Amino acid sequence: MLCISSKRTERIVWTPYLREYISNGYAEHPDLYTDDFRVLDELRNDCIYMETNQKALNRLIKYYAQLVFISAKFPIDVGIEFPWYLTFGEGQKPGAVYSQLGNAENRSTTEGIKKACNYFQHAAGCFQLLLDTVVPEMRIAPTIDMSPYALQTLINLMLAQAQECVWQKAAMDQLRDGTIARLALKIAEFYDAACELASNSSISNVYPKPWLIHMHIKALHFNAAAQFRKSCECISQDKYGEEVARLQIASEFVKRAFELKQTKAAIAPSVMNDLRGLQHIISTNLARAEKDNDVIYLESIPLPAALPAILKTQMVKAQAPTEIADPVSLMHDKDLPHPVLGLPLFQKLVPFAVHQAASVYVDRKERLIKEDIIHKLDELNSVYHSSIESLHLPALLATTETSAGLPESIMQQAAEVRSGGGSQALYDMWELVQRASAKNADILEDAFNALDEEHEADEALRSRYTTEWQRPESHILTQQLAAQGQKHRQTLTSAQKADLIVRNKLDTWANIIDVLCLTREELENSIPSSEGSSPSDSLMRIKRLVEDMDANMRLRKDLADQAKKASNADDISPALLKKAAELTAKSPIVKIEAAQFEDLFVDELRKYDTFIMTVDQQDEQQSTILRQLNEAYHQYKARMNDQSSGAKREKALQNLNQAYFKYKEIKTNLTEGLKFYGDHAKGLNTFCDTCRDYCYRRQSESEQIVRKLSLGMDNLSLQDQENHAPQQSNWSRW
Repeated sequence: MLCISSKRTERIVWTPYLREYISNGYAEHPDLYTDDFRVLDELRNDCIYMETNQKALNRLIKYYAQLVFISAKFPIDVGIEFPWYLTFGEGQKPGAVYSQLGNAENRSTTEGIKKACNYFQHAAGCFQLLLDTVVPEMRIAPTIDMSPYALQTLINLMLAQAQECVWQKAAMDQLRDGTIARLALKIAEFYDAACELASNSSISNVYPKPWLIHMHIKALHFNAAAQFRKSCECISQDKYGEEVARLQIASEFVKRAFELKQTKAAIAPSVMNDLRGLQHIISTNLARAEKDNDVIYLESIPLPAALPAILKTQMVKAQAPTEIADPVSLMHDKDLPHPVLGLPLFQKLVPFAVHQAASVYVDRKERLIKEDIIHKLDELNSVYHSSIESLHLPALLATTETSAGLPESIMQQAAEVRSGGGSQALYDMWELVQRASAKNADILEDAFNALDEEHEADEALRSRYTTEWQRPESHILTQQLAAQGQKHRQTLTSAQKADLIVRNKLDTWANIIDVLCLTREELENSIPSSEGSSPSDSLMRIKRLVEDMDANMRLRKDLADQAKKASNADDISPALLKKAAELTAKSPIVKIEAAQFEDLFVDELRKYDTFIMTVDQQDEQQSTILRQLNEAYHQYKARMNDQSSGAKREKALQNLNQAYFKYKEIKTNLTEGLKFYGDHAKGLNTFCDTCRDYCYRRQSESEQIVRKLSLGMDNLSLQDQENHAPQQSNWSRW
């Protein structure tokens, strides 16, 4: 029989990775789990070099059980990498060890047969567990030896060998021939399935050829054995013609099995000895049956298709032992440690699911604070500022502060613009933006040029070699790259259009921005003075409404600070632990998802309803005040004389105030432009490198193809010379 070799690995320690994760992700000190780290590392290292005995298997099962348990405590990826090496016919270690134990049992005794049968069924169960549970949960594609075809091959192979043990026991106990035939036919079916699965092209290199031939021979062997046993039953039922037919079929199966042996694959001597023994008894019985029927019974021999089908009897199934199928329940079943599995490690560590739920709540809470409170307050502030700017209220109020000189707010704005370099600094930034834009355009052009050059080279070789140039055309392979390039080009074009808008804005406002760069005396002389102007009732009303809004702005800042403070102090860990305890009351490894904490999240987030209601009240108050401001402003404008010196002064101050905000706006636009081109350059460089890598691979491929084609042409030339060489006469040889 065949056994599965264990997957080879290297010595790896869990400790540093789990310590780091506990330090970063849990509110506990990793030193509390020093013994747990040590035990887990010892269990893992014990599994590297294993003997084939029950003690080694128990250590392996214990390690597996601990992994299942801690999977509820830690995420799948804690940064550790496990090296595994492919070998033919392999699977996960528990299944492999069970197959080795089954193969090592002495099957010449009843007890040995029973043990071997159980081991093979456990092996099949382990591989079935991998197929149904482990592989679907993997975040990366499984290795080829863990693919569905490979695992199904092992499942059927182990079931075939387990069923073979049952068949052997039935033969030893001399059960009825019909019963043994049904058992044998099921064995053949298992081997047939295993052989067919192992021959699939997707796993053609996993199992060595001797394995495939072994399984094929076994399938033929037990097909023959089933027909032989059924022929023996025919004798007791006086079906002499059917007996001959079944023996002929059995003989044909054996013949096909011996034909497979003619390959150079190494087949176990015991397999061939069993086959020879079966061949001998079949040929002996066939000769006797044919003679008896020809001389005595004279029954017609039915065609194979006319024979009644032999029913199959399956006595085995893939069943992983409870220690593997449900290890956590066994570890928690009693107060005392389980004799094989022991007590679970990291029992006191808070389940990872609770930390996941806490993270979900924090994200939900921060999103609520940001979007429903802070962002809405910022929007209200922005609407207010844009509204008063559109009415030129800052400059208007500044004119009432003094009829001569300049308002302090204008002087502060002028100082900021002056220290920032005025319009010249903006023009310098504009040049930097243009250089960055041109650099990005050059990178993109280099990428397209590389693709074009590769395409031209490919077409030239295709024209040269015509039909001999058998490889995909460049324009087909570069469709995705071309599409990516076009997206980059569209992005760059849109950015350049936006740059022109900023440049036009700069050209429009450059002169008045530079006015803000004048000295205080020069700036004061450029502004008309106001003579004899006095605030009207409308202006006083505007001042009062603005003061009300200033108070609201301070309240909003306090509200945002209070919301952030409440969020920072908001810890629902006790509530989460209580909820998690309720969810895991029946099983400590039950899968907990964020959706199960949804009701708790809703209840806890209600503590922020007061803040949200205050934001809504601020929205309503601001709408009322802005409406009143708009009314007061238009009343004021209606009473002003457009030709008065006060109106001219107001207009000049409004222009300076607006120029300051345009300066800030243009500077922000240019800063964002520089950042955009810097970020875009990274993506363009990656795209360009991808294009160059593609071109390099295609060039290397072209060179290899050209060398092969040139070599072929040289061989043809030599052959042609030989064909035209003078032929020596052969008459003297005869």
